[in-house]
Amino acid sequence: MGKKGSVTKQRIIEVMAGLLEENGYEATGLSELGRETDTPKGSLYFHFPGGKEELTSLSILHSGEQLNEFFNFILSKSESPTHAIKQVFSALEDRIVTSDYRKGCPIATTAMEAANQSIPVANACKEVYALWSKTIESYLIQNGYNPRVAKTLSVSILSLWEGALLLSKLQKSPEPLRMAQKTADLLLKT
Repeated sequence: MGKKGSVTKQRIIEVMAGLLEENGYEATGLSELGRETDTPKGSLYFHFPGGKEELTSLSILHSGEQLNEFFNFILSKSESPTHAIKQVFSALEDRIVTSDYRKGCPIATTAMEAANQSIPVANACKEVYALWSKTIESYLIQNGYNPRVAKTLSVSILSLWEGALLLSKLQKSPEPLRMAQKTADLLLKT
């Protein structure tokens, strides 16, 4: 595949990632993706011979890696773990509010739908959540937390923001994220 083909493939992955975040796995079809990217269905299968499962898995991994890079940037610029986590929650709040509550977590909707339907997609979602959790865990260890405590905190904080994003999206309010951030702050201080 040449440079043009690689660029096209990456664009399709990025558009699919956005559609998955806003609509979920079941509501995102290849026909819609073809219209959004001006790509014939045959070309989609050329780039992704594994069809929707392959494309979804790659899109989930792409979204997860992008958000993880963003988390790493925030963590590297923060003066303390409590400040870092507050910044992450604030960034998530900005993201969901500026999208008028259409966006939330780029993984959650697909993860919920695909957990029992598609092993490759479920595995991609698990991989992203493990990446995010490990990023937080490593950051906490670097900042003096016991490794076992850091692991527990990373899963707890990730769970807090995932639940808060869902509630914020449903309620069309940033308040659940703000409450979850306060809870994360308390957890980090114990």
